[in-house]
Amino acid sequence: MFEALGRFVHRFRWIVIGVWIVLFGVSVVAAPRLGGILQGSFASTSSPSQQAAALIQQKFHQGPTQVLAVFRDASLNAAGQQFQTAQDAALAELESAGIPHLQSIQTYQSTGSNLLLSEDGHSSVAVLNFDAPPETIQNEIDQIRAALHNGMAQGNGFQVFVTGEPAVNADLTAYSFRDLQKVELYGLPVALVALLFVFGSLVSAALPVVTGGLAVTVTLGGMYLLGRLVDMSIFSMNTATLLGLAVGIDYALFFVSRFREELHRGSSVEAAAITTTARAGRSVFFSGMAVIVGVAGLAFFPSPGLRSIGIGGALVVLFSVAASCTFIPAMLSVLGRRVNSVAVIPIRDVHASRFWNGWSRAILRRPWVSIAIAVVLIALLISPAATMKTQMTTASTLPKSAESRVGIELLDTEFDREALSPISVLFTWDGGEAIDMARAAALFTYGQKLSALPGVSEVMSPFTATGLSDPSALAALWPQFQQLLNDPAGFVIPPEGITLASGLTISAQQLLQFKQLVEASVVPGAVLFRVVSQDPPGSNASQDLVGRIVETEVPGGYSAHVAGESAYNYDFYQQISHWFPWVIAWVFVTSFLIFVVLLRSLALPALVVAVNGLTIGMSFGWLVLLFQKGTFQNVLGFTSTGAIEVLIPIVLLCILFGITMDYAVFMLTRSHESWERTRDGRKSVSTGLVQTGRVIVSAALLVVIVTGAFTFTNIKATKMLGLGIALAIIVDTLFVRMVLLPAAMTYLGRVGWWWPHLWARKPRGPRTAHAQSPDRKRVKTRGRTERLGA
Repeated sequence: MFEALGRFVHRFRWIVIGVWIVLFGVSVVAAPRLGGILQGSFASTSSPSQQAAALIQQKFHQGPTQVLAVFRDASLNAAGQQFQTAQDAALAELESAGIPHLQSIQTYQSTGSNLLLSEDGHSSVAVLNFDAPPETIQNEIDQIRAALHNGMAQGNGFQVFVTGEPAVNADLTAYSFRDLQKVELYGLPVALVALLFVFGSLVSAALPVVTGGLAVTVTLGGMYLLGRLVDMSIFSMNTATLLGLAVGIDYALFFVSRFREELHRGSSVEAAAITTTARAGRSVFFSGMAVIVGVAGLAFFPSPGLRSIGIGGALVVLFSVAASCTFIPAMLSVLGRRVNSVAVIPIRDVHASRFWNGWSRAILRRPWVSIAIAVVLIALLISPAATMKTQMTTASTLPKSAESRVGIELLDTEFDREALSPISVLFTWDGGEAIDMARAAALFTYGQKLSALPGVSEVMSPFTATGLSDPSALAALWPQFQQLLNDPAGFVIPPEGITLASGLTISAQQLLQFKQLVEASVVPGAVLFRVVSQDPPGSNASQDLVGRIVETEVPGGYSAHVAGESAYNYDFYQQISHWFPWVIAWVFVTSFLIFVVLLRSLALPALVVAVNGLTIGMSFGWLVLLFQKGTFQNVLGFTSTGAIEVLIPIVLLCILFGITMDYAVFMLTRSHESWERTRDGRKSVSTGLVQTGRVIVSAALLVVIVTGAFTFTNIKATKMLGLGIALAIIVDTLFVRMVLLPAAMTYLGRVGWWWPHLWARKPRGPRTAHAQSPDRKRVKTRGRTERLGA
């Protein structure tokens, strides 16, 4: 099949190149518009917390999105007239700007809520309510910020910081595009220089870089089209770029290397192009399939964000394989022997390399020593992974100067964040009947259960208000209480208040506050309990509290629906814990099956999958050392939070497993060719290592350069992913590909290449002097016959 593809591409090389140029041109136009359709949320609409949030919005006629504007002036009292006047002026400018979907604005002045004032008295929060989803409001953040800044007096210390989910996502998108430009500006030139040391020729070095950039650009254009049909995460763009540059350059490297090797053997340009596509194309195809099935494992998760990362990853690998198997052979056919033009650095013949022959002899002379040393070093690197802690991705992944992060940090440090972001528990019943004494007793009992849960600071509702912890107080207030609950609009507050039989007087002001609480908490058929946690909304302790709320017994005929930031995090972790083992199984099993088909062996695929698991463990160990423990955090430009963002280990597993399978594919296919010729297990291992060692190390170096460039980006999650892959590739190449794998293959011997006779195409014996090598078959090339080399 790949030989036929090589013939086709060589014959129609100019058409193939033209098609890719057209795709590139269209994608260049579409890719810059990608930011307008990308989202930041990983929420699944089918999760219980999202369904509960939708039900609360429906019952209480609330908009689905909130944006927070944090106003601050270190020299003014936030409750004072001067501060409030400046804030009102900024908000008036916002209202007059005609921002679409703006429903209402809540401030300290309009609500009287002290929760909207900071503890130090110098900051205030305005809550902007919108009647459109977060992804729509995300595209309006720049307009919102511009309006607020236009309404503020210049030259004083009055500041405003727009934050909230849409603002964080807008900042993630903006910084992501800047980061991609930074990677292209610094990473690709360094990769080009590295390729010069690999090939020595500027033309040969440029081809892989061009191909990697081509594959990524076309992918971003494709993601723009997909993003108009399905939800696509901001992180899918970063991940696709990182993965595309890594595998795109690698795959093209293998093609160019094989083509130069064929020319060195004396093949014509046509024969070399066909042979390269036939041999390297097959390896690249199976390698690409291994990466695709790895990232496709993300499709198991219900989260649209994780699925989109998988879609973007699979798409970029697909285009990388397609570009390597069509664009590169077409370019090589056009260039011919000029592929070695513009020689910059003299390179020795790869076949005369003493190093790899010596390395092979050293590894295979005493394999057990190599295995022992590699296992000890690998175990040391894996050990920190046992202490890994994870957390949700928050605004802390942005640089410190990002406006949305500054706003969130002000909320965390200066405000009662727990009360501002409570856990919402909607208590519902069928029919929407009025609240009678029996229903009030059930609501009172449930409210007291919530109040008694460990980790609860306060429960805000009419049934848990101060002074109502005793059922007798509820009974004493029942006549007025019943009217307030069922008809708050018609309840007239006596100027003198209410005096109970016990002599306790409830003032008119207290009754007004209670009435406002009822109006915000009670609708026909539902009551909203706002549970304030003792811990921050993003903490593991708040997630544990959500678990206890979910497990709290609900009376018959009633239902409890839990929403809020902590509930969203709880649901996301529940999805991860349920599906992640299935993803691991998918990645390992499908990778094993791909290698079984490629190598026609059972033992070697099992060995490859096992050692790949060690590489994943080492990458997790690096993450803990650098990001969880904060080693070199000042050098790398981030602040450790003592945990790893939960998405990173998942995405790293799926991506890294596929990338490291590449190197196994290229080495073992060469070993397999040698095995079919000689039936000598030790020699096949040595041949595979010697013939591919230099190329594999070069390819690994390029991946390290490209992914390592993401270390210097602004977003911490991208730093984690880029540096995690780069360091994992380094140790994988040094300890696994070049030491552990070949040494372990030596002990497998013939068992490593065993294949059931019933599945074999036909039994084959050792090659004799008269046997024709299976990889030296003849091919016609325009009027003459040549042999396809190994």
